Amino acid sequence: MKAEELGNEEVTCSDRISDLPDDLLFRILSLVPVRIALSTSLLSKRWNYVRKMMPTLMYDESCPYNGSLGFDQFCVMSLSLHEAPVLKTLYIKLTNQYDSIDTLLFPNIRSTLLKIKITLSSGYHSPIRFPNNLNVFKTLLVLKLHGNFVLSFVDSPVCFPSLKRLQLTCVNFRCEKSFEGILSACPALEDLILHRLCGLGRFLFSISSPSLQRLSITTLGAYYYYDATIHKISAPSLEYLKIFDDRGCYNFVGDMPKLVEADVKVHLSKIKKLRKFLSSLERLSIRLYPAIILNLTDSLIFNRLLHLELGYSFYSNLLLGLLKYFPNLRSLKLVQPYLTVNEDQLYCLVSVPECLSFNLENLQWSGYGGTLNEREAAVYILKNAHFLKTATISLQKTSMDNGQIMMKDLRSISKASASCQLVIEL
Repeated sequence: MKAEELGNEEVTCSDRISDLPDDLLFRILSLVPVRIALSTSLLSKRWNYVRKMMPTLMYDESCPYNGSLGFDQFCVMSLSLHEAPVLKTLYIKLTNQYDSIDTLLFPNIRSTLLKIKITLSSGYHSPIRFPNNLNVFKTLLVLKLHGNFVLSFVDSPVCFPSLKRLQLTCVNFRCEKSFEGILSACPALEDLILHRLCGLGRFLFSISSPSLQRLSITTLGAYYYYDATIHKISAPSLEYLKIFDDRGCYNFVGDMPKLVEADVKVHLSKIKKLRKFLSSLERLSIRLYPAIILNLTDSLIFNRLLHLELGYSFYSNLLLGLLKYFPNLRSLKLVQPYLTVNEDQLYCLVSVPECLSFNLENLQWSGYGGTLNEREAAVYILKNAHFLKTATISLQKTSMDNGQIMMKDLRSISKASASCQLVIEL
């Protein structure tokens, strides 16, 4: 075809994107802020429908915007135009301080809201208010707040009757009763994640929830701050517990008969009554302290424990002395992220731990450094674990020559289990 003929050719471009199914268009638009998604409504009537029916909305204040409306006004306007019967996720990312954006937003949500996440990257404190008796909160399943928000629930009758998961990260409370208030407003709560800042001084987190099944508490920030936070916990339905905290104190009230898994990175001297709950666990991740061995007695045997992960400041006597309390252990994972300390207490092994003789099937070792104590423990486990199926040992980062020496040494250790597969990772 000649060039002049091309000039007379009628060229048509098919709109392939508009031919995509609604579900796929919803997914595409949910990946961009609402300000960008809103502009697609200019393309065609179909895109206007898609924009109004999106099940996920993301409002990002950092997204460039040339309109005349402020961010809060834009949110209010676009939410009032939204027509989806169910709004699965509403994500709001703030970069400035606001006093009223929450009370403006919530009354304008006409959809059935399931999940909301609000983050504040500003260094300023912003109060979050939940208006009373709004239908939008009756269906909410997940609430996540991240940033310098200030919550006050002392005298508020607001209620989240369906809320299952609550995550509070770096959130502030006007008083202790304010924290109690938000929990009492969640009668069906199953999962509580509390990431708190160190340095609160004396503060009582009273966590009382008969429905709570999973609890995770992590302390963030520098540890040189004064912190005398106390956590009083009453959760009879608790199944999973995670505590990463070197400062706060923990007091457990009542029984936790359903607790089967715990991840505890805290000195046990700061946890009252937790030791008795550990005996019901099937999975446990914990730091290895000398005090753990010294405070255990032969009357406390962890018969139900099947999987154990130990973060250690390694000395073989501590580890091997601990194994006698886990007779049915099937999986052992050793992690070396901590500084080594001197071993003041020695533990004398009278007999081979029962778990090595009859049950241990899997050994994972992360950060093996080849020290004398580590090698003694490796030799003892491999020579006495008669039913071991796999042993995976990851070496500490070291020179290639040292790594090859450690690999050769580990492979030379005799194993009680002829079927054990030894895997060494550099």
